[in-house]
Amino acid sequence: MNDDEDRTTAIGLARFAYEYIDAAMLVDEQHGARPGFEMVSPTPAYFLALHGIELTLKSYLRHKGVTVRELRSPKDFGHDLRACYRKAKELGLRTVFKMRADDMRAMLMLLDLNEYQGLRYIRTGFKRFPSWAIVEPFAVRLHQAVAAEVGYKSFNVSFLAYQ
Repeated sequence: MNDDEDRTTAIGLARFAYEYIDAAMLVDEQHGARPGFEMVSPTPAYFLALHGIELTLKSYLRHKGVTVRELRSPKDFGHDLRACYRKAKELGLRTVFKMRADDMRAMLMLLDLNEYQGLRYIRTGFKRFPSWAIVEPFAVRLHQAVAAEVGYKSFNVSFLAYQ
């Protein structure tokens, strides 16, 4: 019987990441046409994108030999996107993905929104949502770079401002 180390692959994580990011784009597309969402996408789109970004980074980490136990452990990575990103950079992510200022801004704003699970549960008060115009390109481009590295398909789209 296979254990989690054998069954949890970089390709499998890339697949899940793809599905979350794709779902985020569908939610944004469907709700974005509705009144009230002209400036800010619906919260579930941001949550799905953030989780897709996390899974993309974990795909890269798994590809580079990080164990499933470490990926799941709150003391190592858990859902700590900062720790995942830091380790991915240490393991060479910057050779396959060029982080731009808008990418970092999108990631930091998503992390701020999700503090104390703020993208999953209602928290009153002022919130700063990043423009979907920086979230989507970041999530997609990161996935494209990592998917190519781990051997999985990715999105067939490019962003003019990022060429």
